Amino acid sequence: MATITDVGFLNLADVLARIGPDGQVRPMAELLNKKLDFISDVPWVECNMQTGHQISFRTGLPSPQWRSLNQGVSLTKTSSATYIESTGILEDRAEVDVDMPGNMAQLRMNEEAGKVEVITQEYARALFYESTFDNADRIHGLTARYGGTTGYTASAYVKKGTNAGVNCHSVWLINWNPGKLYSIYPAGSPAGLFRKDLGEIDCQDVNLKKFRGLATKLQWKCGVAVEDYRSSVRFQWDPDDANFASTAKSMYLTLQSMLGTVFLLGENARFYMNRTSFDLLVTQLASNNVDFIKYVQMSSRGILGGQLMPHFLGVPIRIVDSLVLETAIA
Repeated sequence: MATITDVGFLNLADVLARIGPDGQVRPMAELLNKKLDFISDVPWVECNMQTGHQISFRTGLPSPQWRSLNQGVSLTKTSSATYIESTGILEDRAEVDVDMPGNMAQLRMNEEAGKVEVITQEYARALFYESTFDNADRIHGLTARYGGTTGYTASAYVKKGTNAGVNCHSVWLINWNPGKLYSIYPAGSPAGLFRKDLGEIDCQDVNLKKFRGLATKLQWKCGVAVEDYRSSVRFQWDPDDANFASTAKSMYLTLQSMLGTVFLLGENARFYMNRTSFDLLVTQLASNNVDFIKYVQMSSRGILGGQLMPHFLGVPIRIVDSLVLETAIA
């Protein structure tokens, strides 16, 4: 039996599902959205190259010398090296037949909103989990850099419980700061998600037959740069580990340890965890009558908003749905 391939453009069934009795495009209930508030925490820096960002770092310091009167000292110098952080291109298109019924502007906006959401979700996933070792045309995420307690440059900044399985969860403490840990975009390109209206063009259906459609290109050129790996700490735990029972203390004690591990705790420090990790944290705190979480009203440019954000010992906690089940680290 033949199968029907979805080529990505809206068909009539898609449109009719979005049009109300009044002929207008209904607001879409975005049930596929994920909680990715952390993206607003990330600083963005323009690359010093069009295809990447070259970073210089110190690799060695000479020993100081004691000098006696009337005697000189030997000439010394520091040593340094460079490396290049890569960027990748996230891109998608939205195409709508020009003869579709309803308000075309609303229909296009409705479809593009879903495309923007999935592009944002992919950036969030890649930030934590992508690796140029596996996909050379993508970006190098944080998990690939903080991959284990041994064998990595950042090994001293990776913590773990007694892990053994494939249902582990990671909690991150990240101190965002330009020049330390930040996201990047290529030199001369737009920062963030770029939308270009391609106008009315020839589109193709699944049988490569043409029709006229209104098209939009959505593109995000992005990457992540880690100049100072001491700016972040990763902690992985396993729900099957008895030390992480609901009545234990391991979760909040480890978060305390992470605060002491990161090299410099600044105002842009954030804890990132999924809902499973957060639920265990608050359960352990309640079981042990410990009050380390305060809910603080968020502010933007000094103006308080309505959303409350949990803080652990003064550091904001972000719930990140792109943090998923992981294989145990070594």
